Amino acid sequence: MSRELTSCLFCGQFVLQIPGWTSSIPSYRLMRAAWEPQHRFVEGSLHFSCLRRSDVRHEFRSEFHSIATGHGREITFESAGQEHTLEQPGLGYTKSLFTGTQCEIYRSEVTDSWLVLEQAGPWFLLDANQLKEIGEGRPARSGGDVERIALPKDPGPELASASLSELLEYLRLDAVHKGLEDEAEAEYEFWDYYAPKRILEYSLETSLPLPREAVEFLKDYLHRYEPINFDEL
Repeated sequence: MSRELTSCLFCGQFVLQIPGWTSSIPSYRLMRAAWEPQHRFVEGSLHFSCLRRSDVRHEFRSEFHSIATGHGREITFESAGQEHTLEQPGLGYTKSLFTGTQCEIYRSEVTDSWLVLEQAGPWFLLDANQLKEIGEGRPARSGGDVERIALPKDPGPELASASLSELLEYLRLDAVHKGLEDEAEAEYEFWDYYAPKRILEYSLETSLPLPREAVEFLKDYLHRYEPINFDEL
């Protein structure tokens, strides 16, 4: 992944992927920067804290909302003096369940998964296990999948024994993610490091920082939702 794609779209700093605190927009989403005159395609990573503070957070959210809650749509753009049309894929979270002051909640129509979309822009995707955790009064935990990312510079031989706070401090992200370890109940594990390419492999499990009103709604919702019957799709 290039340096550009691992830098925050808003602040320009490196983005260490942390479930619930960061995310990325892949190129195949065909997301447009509607807040820019040229409406260029957006691709890259972001800190959710930066998105919440951004002056264009509402425009960003509107574009992401269209993709996340739709089946897909045609978009037309001009390049090299010619007009082109592409099919922008949607995520299919089409069923609206809740609208509050902090967030909105949608359900997928084809899988047992849910989208919590903050009014300020950040989003969380939940599965049935995470919904059960919320219903039982526990934090929704991220899956702890192995991530693979190119670091901006070689951290040296102590990387294998570094804690998450030490890694964030080395990457100069401790201010961006201040208090993360306590709030997220983060479980960080070093897997491997390939020094010639500065490739770090790690896993990181966190408690997702869902808006309070989302947690309250989903606690009640758990007891009345019906799982999708895939035989009927």
